[in-house]
Amino acid sequence: MSELIKIEIVTPLELLKSKETKMSVLPGSEGELGIMNRHTPLMTLLNRGIIKLFDENNSVTDQIAVDGGVADVSEEGITVLSERAEVLGSNASNKQIINEKINALNIKLKKPEFHEDETLKNEIDFLNFVLEKSN
Repeated sequence: MSELIKIEIVTPLELLKSKETKMSVLPGSEGELGIMNRHTPLMTLLNRGIIKLFDENNSVTDQIAVDGGVADVSEEGITVLSERAEVLGSNASNKQIINEKINALNIKLKKPEFHEDETLKNEIDFLNFVLEKSN
């Protein structure tokens, strides 16, 4: 029997990550949750935070920033649904892409029709969180 569990991280725009891991640590609303194979089924709300994926050697292989959401843990695996999610990376190109997204959103926010758009403001706030966690 495999000791791995599949996790899928889904946003309204894409399936951001689909991977088998030894353990996934999620930013639950009541604290961090470590989920491994054969975990009791549950459904929980997530806070803004970092999902950490671990391999068989207990090393972090991936980190994904999520802006809250819902996690469903079942026999089939873990499904995370989040309005916004970004793969964290410490390389310069990843930070440049995030900065370009922030700049584009700030330009859009300056237009009169978008000046009070809370969705844009929330997106910028989340991307700044991603940049902060990428360091």
